[in-house]
Amino acid sequence: GPPPASAPPDRIVIPAIGLDAPVVAVGWTMTDEGPVWDVADYAAGWHNTSAYPGHVGNTVLSGHNNIKGQVFRYLVDLEPDDEVFLYVGETAYHYVVTEKHLLEEKGMPEEVRRSNARWIAPTDDERLTLVTCWPYTSNTHRLIIVAKPLIQGSGNQVSGNQVLGNQVLGKFVGHAWRRQTPA
Repeated sequence: GPPPASAPPDRIVIPAIGLDAPVVAVGWTMTDEGPVWDVADYAAGWHNTSAYPGHVGNTVLSGHNNIKGQVFRYLVDLEPDDEVFLYVGETAYHYVVTEKHLLEEKGMPEEVRRSNARWIAPTDDERLTLVTCWPYTSNTHRLIIVAKPLIQGSGNQVSGNQVLGNQVLGKFVGHAWRRQTPA
């Protein structure tokens, strides 16, 4: 793979959902409910305390699903093994989706929201985490997509199947959908 980046990502491409969008750095704002990450308009936002691509740690991007460009509107359609490309200038960092989680957020107690927030915290492995709201009409949930680098340091191809086992993931995602989708 390419060497670890020395700058944040400036473009995200996800062929499976036809996404090709700019990436800009975003910070956070303190609110009554604690720190809240800013969301970029008409772009994906790279959390400015998260890892650069190609480094150990969590590279976190968030985006709107239903306003101001809707860059992450179709993130919910991603499946394990779908590819994600992050660009730093001309250099592409290649990831494969391994996990998808729908987490109830709106009106949830603080400990639940704090548990949800662990997905955007630093990690001791190299990963990309994409975050948006869901569903399109009410934004009551957080959608979390986790992707891992396609090529690990050993040069082995790593697919979502090997990382997580699609059967397990399929069951989990199906269960989360049924359990959390309002009747």
